[in-house]
Amino acid sequence: MKDKKKIGRKLLNNWALKLFSLVAAFLLWLVVMDIENPEDRKTFNNIPVRLVNTDLLTNENMVYEVLDKTDTVRSVTIIAKKSIRDELNASDIVAEADFSKLTVTNTVEIRFYSLRYNEEISSISGSNEILKLNIEEKRTKRLALTVDTTGEVVEGYMVNAVVPDQNRVEISGPESVVSQIASAAVKVDISDSTSDISTYSNVILYDVDGNVIASDNVSLNVASVRVRVEILRTKTVPVRCDVSGTPAAGYMFTGEIECEPANVLIAGTEEALADIREIVIPEEAINITGQTEDMRVNINLEDYLPEGIILADGTSHARVSVTARIEREISKDITIASERIRIAGIPAGYQAELNEEELLYTLSIKGMKESVDAVNEETLYGHINIADFMEEGNIGELSPGVYEMEVEFMLSENITVVRPLKVSVRITETTE
Repeated sequence: MKDKKKIGRKLLNNWALKLFSLVAAFLLWLVVMDIENPEDRKTFNNIPVRLVNTDLLTNENMVYEVLDKTDTVRSVTIIAKKSIRDELNASDIVAEADFSKLTVTNTVEIRFYSLRYNEEISSISGSNEILKLNIEEKRTKRLALTVDTTGEVVEGYMVNAVVPDQNRVEISGPESVVSQIASAAVKVDISDSTSDISTYSNVILYDVDGNVIASDNVSLNVASVRVRVEILRTKTVPVRCDVSGTPAAGYMFTGEIECEPANVLIAGTEEALADIREIVIPEEAINITGQTEDMRVNINLEDYLPEGIILADGTSHARVSVTARIEREISKDITIASERIRIAGIPAGYQAELNEEELLYTLSIKGMKESVDAVNEETLYGHINIADFMEEGNIGELSPGVYEMEVEFMLSENITVVRPLKVSVRITETTE
């Protein structure tokens, strides 16, 4: 124990002098090293290869592709004195491939040098010293540019038009790559859209099987294209048809018109659709003059669409088939008993009665068979209105006497009275 204490006291004796000696020795070593300035290695990583005189190929309509990523040197090592090494950084190191020294195996030797202190560097080398190339004849191809939409718009809307700012694209590159390109397109996502879209989309290249071809080693005259997608509101409305003219004698229009389709899907802006309830085909488009049978006609519905409205179903539904029903008229004589003729509108102070002794009258009618057959002579009543008779004859005051008056009947509009039924009516004054 005493020996250990004695050793400790010796170590602590003159400690300041010992520390000064240690520092002085270190400083002396630094001075010596600075004077000596020894050479050593220094490595720089991922140095890009500078390509020069590439126009020697492009002027010959050739294109090149760097193989195996040899246009980047993973590491460049220099040997130089410490004072030089400390000054240099990666931006000073140059890896250069001169295409004027292209070999028959399509390789170019990479030369290394430094932008600073190059003459004072003892050695400079890289982990790879050869640039490998694939060289082919340059080919140019022009293709129509199409637009593909993905997704679906909101229900009740439709895509009306897809318009790219450019509809052609020019592609240049190695013949082996360009020859595989069969089509070019841009994609636009329209999912859940309810209004117009304007966007830029990148051009995508495809082979004949629809597989995407990488465009890294080809050049395009335009890489992205602006695309505008017009989206319209849709609405289902009925088609209404009217007719004009009169069928041939002995025939009549039944009033029945069939349209196929009866309803159509139209499209337009919200404002344009707001007031549209139906599409009307005007009567002049369906003239039944002289017809003796059903008239069938195909109408181009687009000719009668309001401004700003289109057919949402496309051209397959642009035409409407219209059928106007025509039937032959039939005639019928109906027997009317006198007691089924009623007189009304008799002025005060007068009375009216049929002046004839006949108990039965004949009413001749014509019209569509269904309507004529439906007339029941047992329940059909005739009406005479004295007030209407006076008004039509401009009679201010009725005098007693016998008047010929027409009997009116409540008949279907599809029935025409061939010969109006007229009867004699005796007007007499009433007595107190």
